[in-house]
Amino acid sequence: MRAIVTYSVSFNDNCAGANLAQTAGLASGSSFPTGVTSNSFTVTDGSGNTATCSFTVTVNDTEIPTITCPANVVVSNDPGQCAAIVTYSVSFNDNCAGANLAQTAGLASGSSFPSGVTSNSFTVTDGSGNTAACSFTVTVNDTEIPTITCPANVVVSNDPGQCAAIVTYSVSFNDNCAGANLAQTAGLASGSSFPSGTTSNSFTVTDGSGNTATCSFTVTVNDTEIPTITCPANVVVSNDPGQCAAIVTYSVSFNDNCAGANLAQTAGLASGSSFPSGTTSNSFTVTDGSGNTATCSFTVTVNDTEIPTITCPANVVVSNDPGQCAANVTYSVTFNDNCAGANLAQTAGLASGSSFPTGVTSNSFTVTDGSGNTATCSFTVTVNDTEIPTITCPANVVVSNDPGQCAAIVTYSVSFNDNCAGANLAQTAGLVSGSSFPSGTTSNSFTVTDGSGNTAICSFTVTVNDTEIPTITCPANVVVSNDPGQCAAIVTYSVSFNDNCAGANLAQTAGLASGSSSHRARLRIASPSPTARATLQLVPSP
Repeated sequence: MRAIVTYSVSFNDNCAGANLAQTAGLASGSSFPTGVTSNSFTVTDGSGNTATCSFTVTVNDTEIPTITCPANVVVSNDPGQCAAIVTYSVSFNDNCAGANLAQTAGLASGSSFPSGVTSNSFTVTDGSGNTAACSFTVTVNDTEIPTITCPANVVVSNDPGQCAAIVTYSVSFNDNCAGANLAQTAGLASGSSFPSGTTSNSFTVTDGSGNTATCSFTVTVNDTEIPTITCPANVVVSNDPGQCAAIVTYSVSFNDNCAGANLAQTAGLASGSSFPSGTTSNSFTVTDGSGNTATCSFTVTVNDTEIPTITCPANVVVSNDPGQCAANVTYSVTFNDNCAGANLAQTAGLASGSSFPTGVTSNSFTVTDGSGNTATCSFTVTVNDTEIPTITCPANVVVSNDPGQCAAIVTYSVSFNDNCAGANLAQTAGLVSGSSFPSGTTSNSFTVTDGSGNTAICSFTVTVNDTEIPTITCPANVVVSNDPGQCAAIVTYSVSFNDNCAGANLAQTAGLASGSSSHRARLRIASPSPTARATLQLVPSP
């Protein structure tokens, strides 16, 4: 540390020319170090006369040094130790060199700190005696759980004539820190008389920091004496009148060397119950307090001798369902028996709700009860096919003649259907499909007949229109001179015609017949078809 110091030295002489010189120390305005600096001056005049003076500059260090301790340290103990090695760092600084750090309390860094809290304090002192201090704590938590060892589970037999046994045992424990305590939290102390059965024994060891460990084991005293049990002989009886069961009473006895044995029925029915027809197995187990068991069993057989009853419906006669060659028929067969569990079996025919085919179906049933007693019944289902088949003819057919023919080839289709297979189609009038139908109208009729004799008919017409125009040929225009002395001329000519159908007629509609004396002639040919028309015109030369 240093300080800037300024000062002034004055001098005077009777003669001019005296000089001042500094002979020790630092000039005014210099940075003076801490401590005392001596400053000396000499003034010399022109005649060699001198005078001196001196003074000191003292710089005092009043600045306190700085020191920094770590934050409080919290750690767990080192494994197996009741302490922990802890390292730390304390830093300090000062404006002047030579400050010293001293630990005033606690343990040095790297020491083994004991479980608990250790306070650590430090002081730094500089060369001027200025000081600063800091402190922190090191807390070592004992987090190590103590160890405890119980014996293995103990299994012994009961002492002779007793429902218990004397048992001794040992429990050991250890901890990294002294002062752990052992406490029994359940069970009986070593050397106690343990009762027949299993006794759970639990122990807890707790150290000075509250860490705990537990262990447990069981002491099982086995009662090896088996109890005794006696069942009655097997019971065979008939069912009570009108019942599918019989009331049966019986008695089961038991005994054991230890109190508390219990009798349980594991199968069957209790004494005095209503036993069902058939065989009922009855089993019993006696169990003592140590789990030793003894069993016995017997059967109760109740014989059922009543025959079941069965009722079939009357014979069924129905018509087929629409569009079907069968009918869906439902029926009910009832049966009864004094005992539950009788089963109905169909031995012939179809089940209720089935589609029965046309004709007669025989249906037979047998009911069998649980004792093998049986009863039977039967009935028939007759399905009559009363549905008329369907037939569809085409619409009336209207066509023109084939070219050059007085007829037309016509094909058509007649469809039919029936609910049952085997229906037959017959044409009763007209021509078959693909025939050459003559000009005019032809009626065609059909009948379909099914296997039950049901019939249906349809018909349609085929009309062939002659739309073909007949042909006619006139001669070319005729130019002649008048007959001598006449203002006319005799002219002969020929007109020819043809038609696809017989019976066409030629008629002259204008002019003069061939061989006439004429100026003009017009001919018309008529055929049976009103749409066929041809004309001929004769025009004389002008």
